[in-house]
Amino acid sequence: MNVRPIVPGDLDALAGVLGRAFDADPIFRAILPGDGHRRRALPALFREWIRLLHLPHPETSWTTDDLAGAALWSPPGAWHVGLGAILRMGPRMIAAMGSRSLPGLRVLHAVEGPHPKEPAHCYLRVIGCEPDRQGQGVGSRLMQPMLEQCDARGMPAYLESSNEKNVPLYRRHGFEVTGEVVTHLGPRAWLMWRKPR
Repeated sequence: MNVRPIVPGDLDALAGVLGRAFDADPIFRAILPGDGHRRRALPALFREWIRLLHLPHPETSWTTDDLAGAALWSPPGAWHVGLGAILRMGPRMIAAMGSRSLPGLRVLHAVEGPHPKEPAHCYLRVIGCEPDRQGQGVGSRLMQPMLEQCDARGMPAYLESSNEKNVPLYRRHGFEVTGEVVTHLGPRAWLMWRKPR
């Protein structure tokens, strides 16, 4: 399974893949409880995240040759979603999420709140693959290039897992749980840190 950096031509396909990958995610199900609404909104949300937050850093976002999944990393110092990006994403996100925009922003803010500011680290914002490819090593392969970079540079890594069943996968790659966030809608997120090897 070959992995390569994400390019602009991958945008729509990967937005759909990530939308399907996160359809069963507990936090996104709480934010967008209607199945039809969620399945329309998630690809739009991921499309904006890829377009505005990750295409500017092509060296840190990865997919497979067959576009089976994506790992969206932010380089050190670039993990925070600034006001400019929020304003650029805002209209499309509100159009996609409708009345669920404010609850969604509140949950995402709660999960991002404890994000460590120091030391400098790489941030795995999103990783997912086609549901029928889960359990086949796609996620591990997608993480590998950035984890190798982190180890070579002596750089730690950080992520939030919104699905408890994924915590063992991240542990196998050296991440450890450092805390939990319980959102106002009920589902929780596991905060995980990885020291370089």
